[in-house]
Amino acid sequence: MRKTLTQALLAATLMVSALGGTARAEDPNSLTEDEVKEAVQFIYGNAIFVLLHEVGHMFISELQLPVLGREEDAVDALSTILLLEARDETLDTAITDSADGWFLSDQEREKAGGEQAFWDAHALDKQRAYQMVCLMVGQDADGFKEFADSLDFPQERREECKYEYEKTLSSWSGLLTPHAMPDGGKNTIKVTYEEPAEELQPYAQMMKDAKLLETISESFAGLYKLNDGIQFVATTCGQPNAFWVPSERKLVYCYELASYHDQLISKWLVENRENGDDQQSSSDQQGSEDEQSTDDQQKGASVSSQ
Repeated sequence: MRKTLTQALLAATLMVSALGGTARAEDPNSLTEDEVKEAVQFIYGNAIFVLLHEVGHMFISELQLPVLGREEDAVDALSTILLLEARDETLDTAITDSADGWFLSDQEREKAGGEQAFWDAHALDKQRAYQMVCLMVGQDADGFKEFADSLDFPQERREECKYEYEKTLSSWSGLLTPHAMPDGGKNTIKVTYEEPAEELQPYAQMMKDAKLLETISESFAGLYKLNDGIQFVATTCGQPNAFWVPSERKLVYCYELASYHDQLISKWLVENRENGDDQQSSSDQQGSEDEQSTDDQQKGASVSSQ
């Protein structure tokens, strides 16, 4: 299982490593060159985590996998272990950026006076972030020590996380291994980048240039016995989101989500530059916003959203 997971993320590692000079909608004069690179890395790291989350929904739907507990928690865990099992420096940064994304979005919710969506299918954003941190230290306590320390993550909880990580990895391995594709087998996933709204054009170009959807789809094309006909689509949705539509066998990534993550990190970078505190981890502010994880019942379909 470890080998399979590593293979699934190899292409994603190469993709993220190649980023840096991609155009962004933000005025480039508002950020320094290094800050632009950091923002681009943040956008893609969060995009990869979200797409792998939706791949988890796809697996549950297409392979008819059982789920004990909340499905959203289960696929968050899968996305996290997929990134961690690759054990690549770039993807370690991606998962840290993804946890920071939930913390920052909670911070924005608090500033706006938004209420916590306790009724939502997802855990609260800050809970999602801390559960990711738990799996991170459970997999590599030393490697993620500095990040966990910046959050004052309790030592006694870290000890529990080691068991939780091993149990989570074993559970997902047990579910997926029986569906492994025989050697030489391959399935086809159709990838489409739809024309975006004008204001989202830079983000659409970013996703297309990096071959984001191709990277994820091709990573899993020969790993599990998925029937042909699945679609991965990037499009304008009217909200920052991503979701799996079982009835249409379609995974959707919304360009607005890239824009949302750009706004989060750009605002944080500028604020901390002005405060002379560039070294502060965005996770210290422990923020998140549940609005981005709202289920989208688009076209009346049953939807699993990020």
